[in-house]
Amino acid sequence: MEKKTYYVTVDIGPRAGEIRETLDVNDPNYDFEIEATPEEINRLEQMFNQVEDTDFSTFVLAHIPFLDNERKENVTEDKQIEKIYRTIYELGTPETKERMRSAGLVR
Repeated sequence: MEKKTYYVTVDIGPRAGEIRETLDVNDPNYDFEIEATPEEINRLEQMFNQVEDTDFSTFVLAHIPFLDNERKENVTEDKQIEKIYRTIYELGTPETKERMRSAGLVR
């Protein structure tokens, strides 16, 4: 299947990310340009949904005093976010890959 250009915003929280097919030059909310098939976009959207679910769990647990902050949920969320950034890097344009390396988002 042919790849198309997409613009991805990563915003971990209640809404983990956004994937757009068009770029609005007046909208500063885009982080990365990628080239992907519809299947790859679907996989990235699923990753964003998983982070949203995990983020809600960690939010609730963060408000309970005396709980260890390195709970399983926190470690899971960190791994999910790393996986999102790795996927964006793999699908990224050369400029995106360079920006991600320079920012220390990938190892």
